[in-house]
Amino acid sequence: MPIGPVRLTLPCVAALLAAGPAMAAPAPSSPEAALEAYVDGLRTGRVERLQALFLPDGQFCTLAEGGAAPIGCKRFAEVLGDWAARPDPAATGRVLDRRDATPSMSAVTYELHFGGDRYVDQLLLYRTDAGWRVVAKTTAVQ
Repeated sequence: MPIGPVRLTLPCVAALLAAGPAMAAPAPSSPEAALEAYVDGLRTGRVERLQALFLPDGQFCTLAEGGAAPIGCKRFAEVLGDWAARPDPAATGRVLDRRDATPSMSAVTYELHFGGDRYVDQLLLYRTDAGWRVVAKTTAVQ
C-alpha cells in the first residue's frame, strides 16, 4: 500500500509535539525573567537552566561573612555544577533593586533563599541575542 502525504502528516506532527518539551526554553525577556530561570534551576537542579543564564566565563565572587576579606572569585563554569548538584525545591528569590545603565545592561540586587541560607546577590546582566545573561555575581550570606 503506497504511503500518501496524509498518512505521513500525522506521524510527523506527533514527532514534533513529542520533541517540544526537550526544546530550549525561550530567551529571558527581562532581567526579572532571567532571575526566575535562576531560581528554577536551583529548585530543580537543572544545570542546563543555569548554563543558559550564566555566561561561562563570567565571574562569581563571594564575600566572607561580615564583608571582610578575603573575597573569593571563580568562573561560572566552575560553580554551576555544584549549585545544581544540591537542588532546593523551596528556593525563592526576589528583586530588591534594579538599575538600568542602558537598555541592554542592568544591575540587580537580589535576595535569594537557598539551602537554608539567605543570600544577597549583586548581579550584572546584559541583553544578548540569547536573552538576558548574568556576566557577574557577587554574593554575601546573611
